[in-house]
Amino acid sequence: MLLSGCNFLAPAPKITPLITDLATTPTLNPEQALTKAARQATPTPFPSPTPWPVVTLTSTQRVIPAQSDNTNPLTGLEVADSRLLWERPIMVKLANWPQSLRPFNQIIDADMVFEYFIGYQTNHILALYYGGDADAVGPLAPGRVVDARLARRYQASLVVASAPPTVEGVFEQTLPDRVFYRGFAPCPGICTETLAQGGNTVVDTAAMRAFIESEDIPTTIERLPDLYFDRVIKDWDESALRVSYLYADFSVMDWRYNKIYGGYELWQDFQQADGSYTLQQTFDRDSQQPVTFENVLILLADYIEYNPSFYDIDFREGDREQAAIFLRDGKMTNGNWYAPDIDQPYQFFDLQGNPYILKPGQTWITFASTTSRITMVEEGVWDIIFTPN
Repeated sequence: MLLSGCNFLAPAPKITPLITDLATTPTLNPEQALTKAARQATPTPFPSPTPWPVVTLTSTQRVIPAQSDNTNPLTGLEVADSRLLWERPIMVKLANWPQSLRPFNQIIDADMVFEYFIGYQTNHILALYYGGDADAVGPLAPGRVVDARLARRYQASLVVASAPPTVEGVFEQTLPDRVFYRGFAPCPGICTETLAQGGNTVVDTAAMRAFIESEDIPTTIERLPDLYFDRVIKDWDESALRVSYLYADFSVMDWRYNKIYGGYELWQDFQQADGSYTLQQTFDRDSQQPVTFENVLILLADYIEYNPSFYDIDFREGDREQAAIFLRDGKMTNGNWYAPDIDQPYQFFDLQGNPYILKPGQTWITFASTTSRITMVEEGVWDIIFTPN
């Protein structure tokens, strides 16, 4: 069944000029090769996890920024408490499947959100809270190896519902004392609602910060590097009033530009009582405000399949030639993305090598495959169809 409002063109062209017709093959770095070996080890049903290289952290003296230095480097917005910018972010893993777990709760309070493919045409969500907090983020979901890589990159503490043995082993080696599971931290840090309330597990990020500090776990970090922001966009490539990212005809993340608000509103697949699918706008569970982000970044990357439900992503640290599509203000810009190292945040550039200028506000990042296909359905309306590498 096809979703109303979505167009499927076959065959759709690969993204140009960002993508060539040459196939890209992800190259397993040593840590990924070892993780794959651990995942597929036999004969034990629960293979011993193999660690990724662990970066030895050096203690950082707390430095309070100057009175004027209270701008969140990830949003370009002023923060109420600038001391948070010198403490570890909290990253919370959120479930988007099955449909009965929706909608998200307090995702609209996140500074950044990361979305990636997990197999079977479905996705997971990881929300980052740095310059502020939320008291009931949910629904909490199990962890994946990609979460470890993203949390390490943003120096964050990670909260997940659970993790398979191999993933748990990666967490222990990669993020020692920085992964917290449902049942480990007491409520109000991690709380499971009653069935009458919905039965979801939610996270209070401020309470988690306090709990982590009470456990004598270091929380001080170097302030994250600043991204580039401006309220006005001066250059772009195409109009982009609506962009649909399709994992399948029953699995869609549909972004629609709201000119009045100045951001992209999220619509998602919705299965109706008769079994047919449509698109339905996503609202925050508590506030009933539309899930809206000022910036939507689609970063093309090579997925690594260990098995149909176990994926990693080749982030190719140091490679500045990784293609991307940037959305803001109803405009699309072709560009590139990269991270200098495994423990450094992402940076974004236009095709001339200049830093991409984000709109002050929140950013949603989707990791698309390098073989994802795009077509302009009509002026300003685009379909991007996910296909595995």
